[in-house]
Amino acid sequence: MNRSDSDDRTSALRKAMYETLERSFRESPDPVYRLRTPWLTPCTLAEHHTVDGNLQSLTLAYGTWDTDQPHIRVTTWRDLPGQDFSPDELAEPEEPDAPRSAATEQVTADIAGTPQPGTLRRHPSGRWFLRADLGAHHLLASGRGPIGDLSFDPLTDLQEAVDARRAYLASRFPDAP
Repeated sequence: MNRSDSDDRTSALRKAMYETLERSFRESPDPVYRLRTPWLTPCTLAEHHTVDGNLQSLTLAYGTWDTDQPHIRVTTWRDLPGQDFSPDELAEPEEPDAPRSAATEQVTADIAGTPQPGTLRRHPSGRWFLRADLGAHHLLASGRGPIGDLSFDPLTDLQEAVDARRAYLASRFPDAP
């Protein structure tokens, strides 16, 4: 069924989603991290999870969204009371165990000017995966291609990443509402 008001509803839902995200981002007791010195651009909002009005996770994507091209994903998440959530550690279909089977290195990542221990996995395919746990607050960075400087700062303004997401989606799906 094609309804003439569906575009208006979709726009209203999308607007409400972004408003909820902005509010939960501002009210979050924990920072959301971004790369201090990104070596791939643009930086776009890739995904986020808000539970009962609380920001649980947010992922920034650097570079292309095509996973077979050089890219970086930075996810910040926090454990919410009564939940046991951890972002997926996705593997590519042709490499089902790539990140998990790669050798583990103990590294130090600079998170907001503080050295934090982390675990880095590098796969011969060029994929890599970093995890740093800060108590109930966590940072996950993953990508394909050069690792670069693993330094992170708090994201203070979400609007630029949201605008970049809108521009990216409009370029990929120009007829979408």
